[in-house]
Amino acid sequence: MTAADPAFYRSRSLWLDRLDGDPLTPRAPLDGPVDVDVAIVGAGYTGLWTAYYLRRADPGLRVAVLERDVAGFGASGRNGGWCLGFLPMDLERLARQAGHAPAMALQREMFRTVDEVGRVAELEGIDCHYHKGGTLQLATSPVQLHRLHARTAQARRVGIGDADVDLLGPAEAARRVSVPGLLGAVFSPHCAAIDPGRLVRGLARTVERHGARLYEATPATRIRPGQVDTPHGRVRAEVVVRATEGYTPTLPGSHRTVAPLYSLMIATEPLPASTWAQIGWDGRETVAAGGHLFVYAQRTLDGRVAIGKRGAPYHFASR
Repeated sequence: MTAADPAFYRSRSLWLDRLDGDPLTPRAPLDGPVDVDVAIVGAGYTGLWTAYYLRRADPGLRVAVLERDVAGFGASGRNGGWCLGFLPMDLERLARQAGHAPAMALQREMFRTVDEVGRVAELEGIDCHYHKGGTLQLATSPVQLHRLHARTAQARRVGIGDADVDLLGPAEAARRVSVPGLLGAVFSPHCAAIDPGRLVRGLARTVERHGARLYEATPATRIRPGQVDTPHGRVRAEVVVRATEGYTPTLPGSHRTVAPLYSLMIATEPLPASTWAQIGWDGRETVAAGGHLFVYAQRTLDGRVAIGKRGAPYHFASR
């Protein structure tokens, strides 16, 4: 099984394996030098959303997306399926550094982004199993419960009210999902569960339909201002967008630009109705445990539990 074999791509994740009607056959690679207005390296969420909004803003813009494997091969097709609206940083600290109003404006825009993903999916006919059920962080020990109280107090200090972050007691939390030893939870509506493979592959088709060119099996061997080198030819562009994310260290001169980290995931088979009757979870909220190690889960549309955990080993030198 080689990297160009669709079976190889399907073996990477449950999400990619369940793509009915998508052969995962690589699109044609670049076939020679080309000049464009914008060259985007990487056909994951970062690259494809960039291409989408550029073409929507200016349909005459010449946009080319270059992908080493197939669209969604990396983290975009192999993640927990959370469309989460919270900044991955301490909002209080950000407010101290940038000012309260700009920090809150950024957070509110993040909240709106969750709805924007759903809007675009519906508009463009991307069946990514989008369901905005919100998110829960659960506490099953007094220490975890104290942490949830502290998180809620911090949200109030920066001006986030209970419509955005709400502390639930044990009975109210259990009505959403039945977890042994549950002491409470924090709920926020600003999260949607998605099938990430369906979303990224749907985005790829959408940007092509809107006129962007997508070249798969086309690795970038070097990125420099105004130019991307590939084995199939050189791409010249007024603007080059590096959307390589965790694969950035594979590029010359970028060995220590980022340190790629990853999570590990597993999914159950579809569970019977009798099991779901015990668990509840009818709202399909995304769920996180309250411990320091980030453990996250979602109930998929076909009745599985897809669960992941941070703490995978870091490979020396970003391998």
